[in-house]
Amino acid sequence: MRHHRKLTDDERRQIIEARAEGTPAALLARRFGVSTRTIYNTLSRAKGARSASTTTISTRLSARQLAGLQAALARRGITDQPAALRRLMEAADILLRPADPVVLDHLQAWGAQVATEGAAVNHIARKLNEAKLRGRPLPFTDDDMTTIRTFAGGLVEFAEAFRILWEAQLAAKTREVDKALEGLGAQSEAFADASQPNLSRK
Repeated sequence: MRHHRKLTDDERRQIIEARAEGTPAALLARRFGVSTRTIYNTLSRAKGARSASTTTISTRLSARQLAGLQAALARRGITDQPAALRRLMEAADILLRPADPVVLDHLQAWGAQVATEGAAVNHIARKLNEAKLRGRPLPFTDDDMTTIRTFAGGLVEFAEAFRILWEAQLAAKTREVDKALEGLGAQSEAFADASQPNLSRK
């Protein structure tokens, strides 16, 4: 057993949390491959570093929400849920930043185009309805057909452009999440067992 190897910061955190939950120091020593003295030294240093205060946040999740979180982390090979949540919180400024102004400009431009062409199609529909109610021949012209085709083609182009834009934004956000969670997926099962999620189900 390697009693002199250096613990990582994440392993130290897991030791502190596991010890606070009542896990014996000897069991932690075996789990992390260090001596019990190293465990006690880690705990002692943690007590001396209380100046950097922390806050415990309690929340309730439904079974579906918890399962969704666990599945998302599992796809990245992450089993330490508390560590993942802390990483995501640390990256909140990036992950929760407002929508890209360029994206908003595109959506506004598309919305204006759809509104304009849609109004023209509505005008055609009203004209046809009025003629039908009055028993007159339907005044449908080649220009009306061109207007409808233009509107339909615009919707198809909008859907494709929106898909491309959405996928690009989703890929960018995924890269940010992966960056925030970088390194957690490489934990061994032995280390991951030291930390259990403190999440309550409804």
